[in-house]
Amino acid sequence: MKPFSDLPIQRKMLVMTLTICGVVLLVSVTLLISFQLLNFRADFQRDTATLSSIVANNSTAALAFDDRKAAGEILGSLKAKPTVLCATLINYGGLEVAHYGEKDDSNNIKGFPAENQFKYDGGDLLYTELVQLEGKPIGHLYLRVDYRSVFLQLLRFYGVVMTGVLMVSVLLAFKLSSHMQRFIADPVLSLAETARQVGEKNDYSVRSPMEGRGDELGVLAKAFNHMLSRIHCQDVAINLSQQKLGSLVNSIDGIVWEWSPHNCKFTFVSRQCERILGYPSEKWLADPNFRETLTHPDDFVQTMATCLEAAERRQAYNREYRMIAADGRTVWIRESGMVLVEDNRLMSFRGIFQDITEQKNAATQLDQLNRQLVDASRQAGMAEVATGVLHNVGNVLNSVNVSANLLRDQLGRSQLQNLMKATQLMQEHSANTVAFLTQDPRGARLPGYLIKLVNQLHTEQEAYQRELDGLGKNIEHIKEIVSMQQSYARLGGLTEAFDPKELLEDALRINEAALLRHNVRLVRHFAETAPVAVDKHKVLQILVNLVRNAKHAMIASDKLEKVLVVSIQRADPDHVRIEVRDNGIGIPTDNLTRIFQHGFTTKKEGHGFGLHSGANAAKEMGGTLFVESAGPGQGAAFILELPVATTKAVATT
Repeated sequence: MKPFSDLPIQRKMLVMTLTICGVVLLVSVTLLISFQLLNFRADFQRDTATLSSIVANNSTAALAFDDRKAAGEILGSLKAKPTVLCATLINYGGLEVAHYGEKDDSNNIKGFPAENQFKYDGGDLLYTELVQLEGKPIGHLYLRVDYRSVFLQLLRFYGVVMTGVLMVSVLLAFKLSSHMQRFIADPVLSLAETARQVGEKNDYSVRSPMEGRGDELGVLAKAFNHMLSRIHCQDVAINLSQQKLGSLVNSIDGIVWEWSPHNCKFTFVSRQCERILGYPSEKWLADPNFRETLTHPDDFVQTMATCLEAAERRQAYNREYRMIAADGRTVWIRESGMVLVEDNRLMSFRGIFQDITEQKNAATQLDQLNRQLVDASRQAGMAEVATGVLHNVGNVLNSVNVSANLLRDQLGRSQLQNLMKATQLMQEHSANTVAFLTQDPRGARLPGYLIKLVNQLHTEQEAYQRELDGLGKNIEHIKEIVSMQQSYARLGGLTEAFDPKELLEDALRINEAALLRHNVRLVRHFAETAPVAVDKHKVLQILVNLVRNAKHAMIASDKLEKVLVVSIQRADPDHVRIEVRDNGIGIPTDNLTRIFQHGFTTKKEGHGFGLHSGANAAKEMGGTLFVESAGPGQGAAFILELPVATTKAVATT
């Protein structure tokens, strides 16, 4: 038997109508019979009590005079009631006076209920009646009535009635529903027939004739016809779109394809296949091994491995490999594909083959040109390194020049000439030195003068020594700059942990003479920070250049007081911030983004290399170099952030 969902709508409606009517009738009849049975039980108990009361009233005289014969005759009258199984009359002393039917023994008598009470024993109804004479009890009547047979008889009667009612009702419902359902089923069947014609013939011009009805089915038919009209329009549009899509696919400069991994066959291929590789589309679609035929033997294994990997990951992919054209040419192909999956099951691959042979040939030529360009750029790089060396060495040579001029000036004012005069005076009086020192006024002043002269010469010697130490450091720094710039052609320098205060103090010391000469007031704000992991010479090069630029910015300003503020603080847990701030001419907003570009400078004698190389060096060390300025005349601040040294020490690259 077909499931209910597969039945025709007429049968569904009939089954539903009959089921509803049957259930409603069954429930109604069941409730009615249950009510009747409850009433029957109450009536049966009431009749039994009435019968017992009549027999008890008739037995008062027999019990009072202990007339057993009369009592037996009274109980014998119960033969008129077939439902009475037995009756026992007992006086108040507990002695049996008479009985009817099967005799109940004493144990059975004890099972009877109390006076005027009912009790069911199996299928029997037990009742006890008190016999009284002039209000005084003189005995009991015990009555056993057959309830089961009467109940079953009544139940059979109701069963026959209920069955008849149900059969007649269902038959009547069947007749009425069969006649009435056509008012609903026929329009629905008409709509179904219209839908069947549309589905079988794909003819969306068919319309349902039920549209003129005024009920819900008419509204449904109208909406159905409207839907068919829209589908018809969309179908026409889709056909046009498919034609356009086909034209577009076939106009793409590549082979659009679909490939099934289940039978290893192409299921679709665009017309460009014959133009690019020379094989007709029929060959692509018919041969299950055509993909292997197309692919270059040296690339086939890797190509299929990439395909399997893409299938496992369910991801789009791109790859380049070689194919063999019909005329034997090797054609470089770029395959761009995607994996189609339904219900987590691999269905097919779709993609496009693009001929990149010309691009590959162009790339080969470009590689050759790049090699030539690298050779040329290496020569240019050597010139750039030389420029950097000259610029940074020039910064240090300015300090060397200052120290040399200072030594020359100090030597010009030296007390050494006075010492030579005193020595010459002693030589002139060497024959009578004692008399000269004690009697000659000049000789008497000579020892004190020599003592003062020695002290002055000692002070001069210390000053000379300081300047010579500075010259030595500057010369050493020149050597370090040259060595550092030469290392650009190699892998890098040594990274070590340094105290940023020492690095900044060294940079200030190199520029100290120039700052003093131009009356620059130096302000230090040094916070306690962790060491930084840097290339010392690169950092020194950056800081020397920043201090020198700040000095030039303040010299170019018309401000009388020139203040240079240098500070060190923790920028974040991983970096230390070194700031060089001046109150010089400032930087226009437009130049803030260009100031670190190679070759950009605002100085007549500048070449735009210092800040550019400094920013690159900071980046190589894992830090940054940037600038802040409120505008012209507002000064500028250059900030160098360097990485904090970790416990893993420092690596040599």
